[in-house]
Amino acid sequence: MPSRSLRDRIFEAKLALVRRSELDELRELARNERLAPEPLRALQQARAAEIVRFAMASTEYYRERYASAGVASRDLADPQAFQSLPVLERADVRENFERIRSTEGTPSNVQHAVTGGSTGEPLKVLRDARANHRTLGWRLYRWWGVSPAENNALIWRDASAGPWKGLRHDALWWPTRTVRLDANQIDEKATAAFLDGWERIRPALLTGYVGAVIEVAQFIQWSGRAISPPKAVGVTSAPITPGQKEYLGKIFGGPVYDHYQCIESPMLAGECARSDGLHVFADCRLIEILDEHGRAVGPGEPGNIVITDFRNRVFPLIRYRLGDKARWKEGGVCPCGVTFPMLEPVRGRMTDVLRFPSGLVVPGEPMTAIFFAWPDAVRQFQVYQAADYSLTLRCVRGSDPNADAIMRDVAERLRATVQHEVPVRLEVVDAIRHDRGKQRIIVSEVSGAPAARPPGVTEP
Repeated sequence: MPSRSLRDRIFEAKLALVRRSELDELRELARNERLAPEPLRALQQARAAEIVRFAMASTEYYRERYASAGVASRDLADPQAFQSLPVLERADVRENFERIRSTEGTPSNVQHAVTGGSTGEPLKVLRDARANHRTLGWRLYRWWGVSPAENNALIWRDASAGPWKGLRHDALWWPTRTVRLDANQIDEKATAAFLDGWERIRPALLTGYVGAVIEVAQFIQWSGRAISPPKAVGVTSAPITPGQKEYLGKIFGGPVYDHYQCIESPMLAGECARSDGLHVFADCRLIEILDEHGRAVGPGEPGNIVITDFRNRVFPLIRYRLGDKARWKEGGVCPCGVTFPMLEPVRGRMTDVLRFPSGLVVPGEPMTAIFFAWPDAVRQFQVYQAADYSLTLRCVRGSDPNADAIMRDVAERLRATVQHEVPVRLEVVDAIRHDRGKQRIIVSEVSGAPAARPPGVTEP
């Protein structure tokens, strides 16, 4: 097997010879992440105006919608005009799929994608195959000290979708090697095979869904297997607590980093090596955080994430409300030197709420932080609401010697939060199963919400 330094040279030579555009783009991305605030703002404004003009010219939907809102292409010379554009909702995408598709889309540059449906009905979108999300990943991994040429492990939905796909990828990216585990099919046999492959290639990087990575970590712990530690573990697609980060770091033997992406627009933001907030990839995506009235919120205030993807020209997503809630991080530029704006960790979806017969609605975002004061008390937790509105706080006990008392105290706080309207029960479980790789903190069966698979339970 080539040494890592030799692998880097082979990798860069291949890019220079046959994938020159990716090498040039990677260098451009490296320059952009160090831009001063004013040039970065000007770059964002120019790219935002350009994708709006393109959408108005090439899609029936945006042309008609913006015209009805009184927006003309010439208005975009004023950067403030962008904030006046109507927000695109999931229902708009679902109902106007063909009208959002641009005239630039062809069979060769369109990729079909479907969201997992954790918020209800899955959503179909198109991605631009020319918008190379791979280079955004390479930039992020370099922040973690991992070269794009190094071996990697992947725990993802459909990560093992057919042997020919895997063989083609491995041949294309030789000498880099990848070991894969399908997050939809995690069982003892598949996980053991994944870890056997892990030891053959000794990956520098593991990336995957939070819930699926935790499940593999639990298997490693339960089986007593020893693995070669990676340089970094990157998790995504669900909130992760400090306790879970510590647990994964201990099991895998490497630092754990959060990054934020979605099916509609991969690679939105990620932590640098300092693990103190997520840098928005502001040269390629525009993220806004808006209150319930559509106004921008200030640092530290919670709001709804609205994204604009500058690179998708086959299915433009402009001011698209993702359904997630977040806050801008307070403070100045990160000491790492990356000048991109920063988010606090994303803490849940707008649809993650608890509803009660009296009309009381408890938003899900505060629920994600109920154990933040005691990061070692639990490794995982979930608030489960049955169809009769009763609540069960499910917890996987952590290493804190006072874990049982802390869990009981948090359950009592939860009773107070819901004003003692319904029973609240504490259950200590051995594991909380992921949902297609994702970790769901709020699960409700009220009003037809999707149900979770109940895990085995042992009382404290």
